[in-house]
Amino acid sequence: MIPLFHVHENKLTALNGEVSTFFEILSPDIEGLDKNSADRVFTDLENDLIATEAAFKLYWLGGRLFINCFGDIALTQGSIISKSEPVATFLQDATARVQFYDNYLTVGHDFLRVLSVEDFPDTLHRLETHSFPDFVLCFKKIPKTAAKNRINFKRKLHFSALFKGMRDLDSENAYYQAEDLLNDVTTDNKALFMAECFFLIRARTKEALDQKSDQFINDFQGKNGKLLTEERGLSYFYKSLIPGVPPSFKRRLDLPSDYLSYLVPFHRDFVFEEGLELKSRLRNPVYLDLFHKEALNFNCLITGQSGQGKSMLANRILKFELERGTKALCLDLGNSFQKNALFGEGLVFSEKFNPMQFKNPRYLKEFVLSAMDERLPKKEEGRLFEAITKILEQEGRPDFASFIRELEKAFSGISYYFSEIQQYFTDEVMPLNGFTYCDFGNYPDAMKAPLIIYLIEYFKHLCGRKIFVFDECWHLLSKNADYIAECFRTFRKENASAMAISQNLDDFSETQVGRVIIQNTYFKFLFRQALHESEFLDATAKSLLDSVVSKKGEYSEFLFLSDTHKKSLRYYPTYLEYELFTSDKSDANHFDLYMKEQGRFLPFKEAITNYTKIKNPNWRENANL
Repeated sequence: MIPLFHVHENKLTALNGEVSTFFEILSPDIEGLDKNSADRVFTDLENDLIATEAAFKLYWLGGRLFINCFGDIALTQGSIISKSEPVATFLQDATARVQFYDNYLTVGHDFLRVLSVEDFPDTLHRLETHSFPDFVLCFKKIPKTAAKNRINFKRKLHFSALFKGMRDLDSENAYYQAEDLLNDVTTDNKALFMAECFFLIRARTKEALDQKSDQFINDFQGKNGKLLTEERGLSYFYKSLIPGVPPSFKRRLDLPSDYLSYLVPFHRDFVFEEGLELKSRLRNPVYLDLFHKEALNFNCLITGQSGQGKSMLANRILKFELERGTKALCLDLGNSFQKNALFGEGLVFSEKFNPMQFKNPRYLKEFVLSAMDERLPKKEEGRLFEAITKILEQEGRPDFASFIRELEKAFSGISYYFSEIQQYFTDEVMPLNGFTYCDFGNYPDAMKAPLIIYLIEYFKHLCGRKIFVFDECWHLLSKNADYIAECFRTFRKENASAMAISQNLDDFSETQVGRVIIQNTYFKFLFRQALHESEFLDATAKSLLDSVVSKKGEYSEFLFLSDTHKKSLRYYPTYLEYELFTSDKSDANHFDLYMKEQGRFLPFKEAITNYTKIKNPNWRENANL
């Protein structure tokens, strides 16, 4: 079956002794590029093709791009990596038995049909072939003199159409196209290639194969192209498509270099090599890692209108980090993270806490300032810091009440700021926990800013990789902007990530502390919202954001932004994840009813798992909605 003499790693030797190599092409992700940058990618690709001399076989298999080289090629954009086991990559099953029938073949348990291109569509949109089924594209540049002769012959064929009494527009257009191409080939701006293309339609049953084949043939014809179902030459052509076998070019067509470059699905949905798996719009897997070594910092910002899925994504990121051993502290407003905390067996933060648990004078200064009406002048802040430092240097371990009494001596009346909230203070020391959950709604407004300052210090004392989730509370820290800025800038050194959540990017960009957060967050997740172009959102990003639409009950779609990426991504929750993360009132009411009637007798993790199975009888633990 395999018409090859020898295969070793990525090197193949054909029966005629011709040696070739096999590589995977890692294309650039061009989704977030502006028009000029995207044009540059394909201009570079065309120039790279023009610079070749030998034959090549390009493979688009399962959404991945490979190339079998019978000569040298270099890519200006993207990269090429050696790929071993080329034949197994093509067959998708190295041990499968191949059998040929009238107009199809079987490879193991799969049914395949080979469709060759008789005519390509007149026009081809950029990345249109990215959505095509598997195909093999063979091409080789025609030498310049021979190319000029072929183009000139076509030009002469259509020259007479210019003088017909009744105009033949198709023939006239063909003449002018040949005229332009001849000039471009003469000046080396373009080249002419011989090319042949074979589509590989694959299905699990013969009936499905027929249906998929007919559908694609009709779709291709609708693009003004034409396909031929291989029958008598099926065995010959399929074997000629195997890597290492020189292309036959028995189905050759002549293509200019710009059209050939558009035939290449030269795009790859990509952010990082591994991490949390999300999906592109084409449902290709894309991985995000908040703690990737290339990130300038590990902080992230999530904004979007209610109901678009921002809490779903935030919960998924939190759950993913917990599962890989990251410590976490979650400050929740509205119970969006409560079920996730119960499922992950997080420690529910006590209603009372000890501000004196940490003896850092800078932290205590910010804690005191957060409870005051206005920010003190710089000179008074310095005096406050000095007074706190002296109190901490005294013998013994003062409780917060005695700490405030001592501070009152230097700042008369300062104790009144704590009169309303002193009931929330205790002398007990809270143990540091791998996952701590705090319901922000349990505290009065006067207590919220001091609580955040305390929790930041608590968070800093956690060892190892850690993530702090803040749900819509940054507006409370206007008096602590400098401190928050310092925390965001230094979290990376402590292997820490801060996740800030709000309904609109403007909530951050219009305040001092908010701008600090934006400027110090490498990862931004923007769900649908009304925004204008700004220093934080350029025209390309805004255009992508305007196209973002989440589909309730199926996926949450958002724009992912970093210093190097602009990309539309989707999060498809599993059935269990949906029940854990949804903040929909109807979903919450149904689950609460179940917990009151049946779930209260079970541990929470078992209860919500059973509820998911009852609600979705066909549920599988890793199945998406």
